[in-house]
Amino acid sequence: MIKTIDLFAGAGGLSFGFLMVGEYQLVAAAEINKSARETYKVNIAKNDDNFEFIENVIGYDFATLNSRLGNSIDVVIGGPPCQGFSNANRQKNHLISMNNSLVKEYFRAIRQIRPKAFVMENVSMLESDTHRFYESRKDNDEIDALIAKGHNIPKRRDTLLLSKVSYDGIDLCSLPESDLSDIFIPDQLTHLLSVLKKNIGNPRRLPNFLTKNKLTIRALIESYIRSAGDSYSELKQQLVARLRKIYSGIENNRPEEVLEELDYIVGLQKLIEFITEISENELIGQYEYSAEDGLRFIVNSYSVIDYVNAILGDEYIQKGDVFNAEWFGVPQERRRYIVVGIRRDVYMEKGIELVLPNEPAVDSVPTVGEAILDLTAYQVGYEPIYIPIPYVEQFDISNYAFSMRKGSKSVKNHITTKTTEKAMERFKKIKQGKNFHSLSLEDKDTYSKPERTQNTIYLRLDPNKPSGTVVNVRKSMWIHPTLDRAITVREAARLQSFPDAFEFKGTKDSQYQQVGNAVPPLLAKGIATILLKYLI
Repeated sequence: MIKTIDLFAGAGGLSFGFLMVGEYQLVAAAEINKSARETYKVNIAKNDDNFEFIENVIGYDFATLNSRLGNSIDVVIGGPPCQGFSNANRQKNHLISMNNSLVKEYFRAIRQIRPKAFVMENVSMLESDTHRFYESRKDNDEIDALIAKGHNIPKRRDTLLLSKVSYDGIDLCSLPESDLSDIFIPDQLTHLLSVLKKNIGNPRRLPNFLTKNKLTIRALIESYIRSAGDSYSELKQQLVARLRKIYSGIENNRPEEVLEELDYIVGLQKLIEFITEISENELIGQYEYSAEDGLRFIVNSYSVIDYVNAILGDEYIQKGDVFNAEWFGVPQERRRYIVVGIRRDVYMEKGIELVLPNEPAVDSVPTVGEAILDLTAYQVGYEPIYIPIPYVEQFDISNYAFSMRKGSKSVKNHITTKTTEKAMERFKKIKQGKNFHSLSLEDKDTYSKPERTQNTIYLRLDPNKPSGTVVNVRKSMWIHPTLDRAITVREAARLQSFPDAFEFKGTKDSQYQQVGNAVPPLLAKGIATILLKYLI
């Protein structure tokens, strides 16, 4: 058997696809999420006492792991998360996504283990210029050494806009060198004030938010003011005064009257967070300030894909391209960027060119209807623990649905979210293939900016086509093609090509998230098959 480990395994979609080939043995996996880890154990690791589970890859000694397993690890697979983080595309809540460093942890594992082959899976955007690393003292010498050896890792000058807003009493020029703890407010309080600020002007959400969080916000403000004591800086006095006003506004159920104070507090805390991230990540650059452009940080960056192509030097022959899950019989259009690497000595010995597919490997793609409509015969549940229902006799099952039933005697995880009265009104009005934007204006009244709603929200699936990319369909409120309810976990799993025997663990939302994050097993099986010719 070909010994394989899966890093960033999630629920195990990539691993399960490799197992389906019949030639691979999963001997270790890494996953930090508890519920996903439990799902993986139940379906893949099962009762294997020798299976190694790694909770966190950061700093983990993979060389020792390989030695403990008799230096037998042949293949490393995994999908390290990597969000775009150039300034134009970054998440609004963070300047630098910590997930980006996990790509480097993945390749550190490969260098320590030196497997015969590896597979890295990620979003199709990975090949774009959106995904970049900023120069950091943590590994800049290593990058410069790769460049000196002739690897092409071009760098560009990036400007990170930290704040274009000025804050009374604060000198933005000297702020990065100041003691930020003096103006830091606890994360929980900052988060609640930020959500409060967003909900002002929303007549439905604001009262609900205040009902749930009013007492907590008041208690946190009181605690902060008490901790400040009697002797503190003039700047901190300003913060305390603003928090007192916010306290009063919440107490009187008039938070809209303290919007200016909320803007100040939330904006300043976000700026502090940005400066802290720059420091903790040891970015190499300089701050610049002008009245016109605000506070900025100037730093060099280089693309993730250039790093991926260079970091293993000449030791691996590697190719990357976009794969579409449809090509492998998955009833879903899902594009993922896949990098396949073969160790040079193994590659040369086999003498087979590494060619990645760029067209379908199946004659036809199953539709949503073929994937899930047989499940309408089974009662849905609303609690995370769902008692499996034995299959009933049915004569109109598609070939795809029949294949999903192999190895199982019952339907599992057939749970969904309860539908509110407002959501049900929308469900009934949305036709197959249409979404939230097809509704009339009066049906969008609970959204402050309905025009900004994504096309995947309130999407009723078309039974005659494959689905779009499956994400957390609970959050997106995907609607069943023929029933006025949300898609169940099992139906989403079918669209991802998880067989019915595969059981998901954890809370309802965790199960939905595990399905949405996963690599479709049939796609993974196709990748595993490509590797076989180099490994047997």
